Amino acid sequence: MKSSDFTGTKTLLRFFLRRDRFLLPLWTLVPVILGLIVAATFIAMASQGLQNVLTEFNEDSLVSSLLGPIISFDLPGAVVWRGTSQIALALGIGSLFSVIRHTRTDEESGRSELIRSYVVGPYANLTAVLILSCIGNLAAGMLIALSTIALGGDAVGSFIFGATMSVSGCFFAGIGALAVQIRERSGTARGIGVAALGLSMVMAILNNFGGGDTLLKWITPMAWQRLTQPFAGNNGWGLLYCAAFTAVSTFIAYVLSDRRDLGAGILPASSGPSEAAPSFSTPLALAWRLQRKNFMGWLTGTVLYIVVFAAIAPGLSNAGGMSDWLSNLGGTSWSKDVGLGYVFISISIYLMSLFVAPYAMIAVLRLKKEESEGRAEILMDKQVSRITWMNSHLILAFLCSAGLMLSVGIVGGLVYVITSGDLNSKFWYIFMMSISKIPAVWILLAVTALLYGLWPKITALSWVIWLSFSILELAWEEKIIDWSLMRISPFSYAHYTIDITHLPLFPLLCIICLSAVVAVIGLLGFKNRDILTKA
Repeated sequence: MKSSDFTGTKTLLRFFLRRDRFLLPLWTLVPVILGLIVAATFIAMASQGLQNVLTEFNEDSLVSSLLGPIISFDLPGAVVWRGTSQIALALGIGSLFSVIRHTRTDEESGRSELIRSYVVGPYANLTAVLILSCIGNLAAGMLIALSTIALGGDAVGSFIFGATMSVSGCFFAGIGALAVQIRERSGTARGIGVAALGLSMVMAILNNFGGGDTLLKWITPMAWQRLTQPFAGNNGWGLLYCAAFTAVSTFIAYVLSDRRDLGAGILPASSGPSEAAPSFSTPLALAWRLQRKNFMGWLTGTVLYIVVFAAIAPGLSNAGGMSDWLSNLGGTSWSKDVGLGYVFISISIYLMSLFVAPYAMIAVLRLKKEESEGRAEILMDKQVSRITWMNSHLILAFLCSAGLMLSVGIVGGLVYVITSGDLNSKFWYIFMMSISKIPAVWILLAVTALLYGLWPKITALSWVIWLSFSILELAWEEKIIDWSLMRISPFSYAHYTIDITHLPLFPLLCIICLSAVVAVIGLLGFKNRDILTKA
């Protein structure tokens, strides 16, 4: 590397800061807000004796399996224990999408080619966006540290906690930088990044299930707080390891970026057959061809996820008791008549539905990608109506998202009954748990279709809506809001605290009908608006 290879980095950094003047503060502040929400919950529990509450959580087999043993039995330690995964996830999403947006997406749109026509070094773009990501993560880490000090944490532990979160965000920025070098599509890069986030979450839970001190804590950023030990040892040396581990993916990204052409990937795109198959003659066939790789990747991930958690769940059935917080969640005794293993698989399926919803939204947003790249205009010029084209993608989005939840139910049920040796009705309970979440997934799919059909420039609002539902769930679990406000979320109508044998079907049918109506409005909106072109 020569100094001239980085020419223009400073100018590009200023440009990226201007482009992200709204997004950067958003993904910097969200992790801080999540930490404060967790803190507010435990402050509300202080009247019961915070240390007693944390001790009860630590002895709860299910809670400790999900979150691991508590590091420090005070308010800052509770924030570290309960909030690390959410904070790291928020920083990871912001870092990944920011890096991909300013690199691979710009290459697809032709903006990078325009930038390269000026005096710009080959590493300038990648370096500028990584610096931008580091600025955001460091700012978030600083705010997290200051807010933790305000909650009563000592300065050293607070800054080690903030620094741990910053490094975890930078790790995913490096993963994003590596992902964009592999293939030529931004969607593929985002898929790799999301897979890395999901894998990291699963490894963190497996590490917690193993007592919090397994080999996995060294390779997943969601568990790095167990290396640095904020407020319980303050192991600063752990930060050096985390930073070194983060640098590996970044270094590989730089090496690979020098070995590919602009707009291309290290792995070349495979060429298609010289002649199309007879079945490849409809818009639906084309939509499936465009969607199938994404679907197969999500299918593989969801099946692996549920296999792991369904295999773990029966082992919890004979574990110790359940904390009062969990058993009385929402003011009901929902867990009174079921074992910990059943509660664990129920929560696992519910969390999976929250992540299948983004798949459905991404499947719909493939329409926007095809339109913005000019391919939709070519199809509309042929004997393909707008309704037929958009409807083909919507049909696949509805069917594939339902297919993912069906796979979770079937595989999860089979693994659970085989592992537990209980061949009674548990399979059907687990299967019904899974399919009952489909309406909630579909309503987010329909909202995305509505925004695309009427206002394609603000389709990002669908992600805000999904994030709002996720935050509602967190706030309700932390007893910041009551159940009446939680009912805003469609996921509440098939919540894990509702006994599947007494699940009200009418609200779910209403959500399905509403999804159909909203999607149709989106179709009609697309029929009557102008198509985006590259001209």
